[in-house]
This record gives sequence, structure tokens and C-alpha cells, in this order.
Amino acid sequence: MNNMTTVLLVRHGQTAWNLNGRWQGHADVPLNETGREQAAAIAQRLAKQTEWKIDALYASDLERATETAVIIGKAIGHTPIFDPIWRERDMGGFSGLTRPQILVEYPGLLEGERSGFGLTPPNGESGDAFWDRGAEAINSVVTNHAGETILVVSHGGILYATVARLLGMGQDNFGNLRFGNTSLSVMEIDDHHARLHLLNDMNHLRK
Repeated sequence: MNNMTTVLLVRHGQTAWNLNGRWQGHADVPLNETGREQAAAIAQRLAKQTEWKIDALYASDLERATETAVIIGKAIGHTPIFDPIWRERDMGGFSGLTRPQILVEYPGLLEGERSGFGLTPPNGESGDAFWDRGAEAINSVVTNHAGETILVVSHGGILYATVARLLGMGQDNFGNLRFGNTSLSVMEIDDHHARLHLLNDMNHLRK
């Protein structure tokens, strides 16, 4: 019996907040027009590819991810399963702010922090809790879909927490892996190994 689970990971399309450098977190920000075009491009790519037969489609329940997942789902013939475990990190008081604004409104809080992963935003989710949620999310998919191929549409932060942990990296490496809007990453996971086959691939956006 093949227990190797293949997980395709796609980040949502672009939003206005992405464009303006605003930290989103749990804020329910929709895709902008560029984001919808990006979602259509990755949807077309996944519909045409023959390497993976996708068995199920999961997605965060935040609007930017649901929009992306619905566009993909229509193209590949799957109805998305929306699960809040795949949400971005709750950024609390940082949500909606740019990094320069955070430095002004919360002086000293981001000192020495490249990403904010190592601190808890005001009324937000701690780095440890977020890190553990990423592990719980991917473990749930692998446990429930052993030997299958699963597509997940989610967010840059939670994708990092998922992939980095599987590769044995830590929270302090945040930023060393990049997940662009509608990028495709692919991992194969079994009981003993996690193998990264593709990271942050955005060839579908080339014109």
C-alpha cells in the first residue's frame, strides 16, 4: 500500500493589502483584479497538468483564499473544503498596518525582528501557537488522505510554518523561504520522510 501523500500548496492571489505592504492576518481582504487574474492562471495550469491527479481541495476560509480556491476548484472539478486551521496567523493589532506604521504605533516591539514571528502581536497569535497550528494542519491532511494527492490553498505565513517544520527548519528562519501570490509548492510526505519537490513556482504568471 502506498502511504506517500503528495501535497500541492498554493498561496492565494494578490490583494490590495499585499500591494501596499499591509499585514493581513485574519482580516478578510478580497482579491484585487491582479489577484483574480493570478488565480485564473494557476487554475489553468493545474487543470492542464497531468503529473498529479488531485483527490481533494482544501482552503483557508478567509476571503482571499476562498476566492482563489473557488476559481481553481471550477477549473479542476473539485469543490473546496474550507477549514479555518489553514488561516493566516492572527496578527491582532498589527493587522492592517505596514511595518513602518507598526514601528510608530508599537515602538520597540519589532526591534531586531525581521518578520515578527518571534513575538506575539497585541491581541494576536503567538509564534509557537501558529507554528503548532501549521503542524496540526498538515498532519490532519496527511492522516486523512494517506497515499492521495491533496491541494491546499492558503497563506504565506502558514505555508512557511508547514514547509519549514517538515524540512527541519525553525521559526527563526522565517523569510528564508518565499511564497509569492499563487505560487505552487509540492511536498511528498510519508511516515518517515518529507521531500520538497517544488518551491514558490510561478511560471504560470510569465507572459
